[in-house]
Amino acid sequence: MAGATARLAFVQGRMPAGTQLRSDLDVRVVWPHFIVWLVISACTLGLGWIVVSGHFFKMLLNSTVVVDETDTPIGRLVCDYDVEADVMRIVRWVLLCIVTGGLGLLFYSFRAGKLALSATRIVWNE
Repeated sequence: MAGATARLAFVQGRMPAGTQLRSDLDVRVVWPHFIVWLVISACTLGLGWIVVSGHFFKMLLNSTVVVDETDTPIGRLVCDYDVEADVMRIVRWVLLCIVTGGLGLLFYSFRAGKLALSATRIVWNE
């Protein structure tokens, strides 16, 4: 019932009081991704971050649940961001990172976060 109330409030243009986001990301899930990132970074002199950062944001968003004021899950975030979908964007960022000596990676992290958030929706519990 709480999910239906939350959906109704969102439809009416306001967030229900006490609604929050809670991450259920477990460190045991992060370790394999971290090791892959470490290997890719070593092999690509850091340029692998362009692909890996999008996956990190997606993993974080997909482990986030929407909870009501009683900490009961009423929905979850689902991120459909696909880093590899636009190869030309990746090529542009790789070139920018090479030209700027790696400084472009700092800016790309914010870009990847924005793209991941833009590709995220809320799936309500029934």
